[in-house]
Amino acid sequence: MQRSSFFACFWPGLPQLWWRGDLRGLMLAFLFAVALNFGLMATFVWPEMVSPLMRTLGWGAVLTFWAVAGWLGLREVSRLCGPSSESQEQGLFVQAQSEYLKGHWLEAETALRKLIERNERDGDARLMLASLLRHSGRIDEAQVELDGLELSEGGLKWALEIARERKLALAVVTEPSA
Repeated sequence: MQRSSFFACFWPGLPQLWWRGDLRGLMLAFLFAVALNFGLMATFVWPEMVSPLMRTLGWGAVLTFWAVAGWLGLREVSRLCGPSSESQEQGLFVQAQSEYLKGHWLEAETALRKLIERNERDGDARLMLASLLRHSGRIDEAQVELDGLELSEGGLKWALEIARERKLALAVVTEPSA
């Protein structure tokens, strides 16, 4: 792990915000800043306004918050900046694509869900998963994936494919059963 990646973990939420653009990381960083500022103000600026017990409990909460969030940040950074995470993701996508083309829906879905778990913003994997779900007759789940992809940062890139998948899913739903 790079030194800068390690130091980013000292501020809770920063790794998630910096490497993934995750708004939950921003919220975590903001809440930590508020808690830390409150602790500093209660200890050094207005110590007479907060009882010693409350200051001790407050600092305990700040340190616990910092330790847990730091541990989560280290875990996130090691996962995102691991030595072969990108090549593993590429291999997983190729495996999913191969299984999809063979019609092995379960194996393809498993690989695609692993990819999405690693990177929620992977538009390629989300689109393929939506198509797979449509092929396996799970239209509602396919619509949920398409909604998520459409609302994501890369959704505009996939607008034509999303519209096509929606049209195909609608054709499956309205198709008369024999």
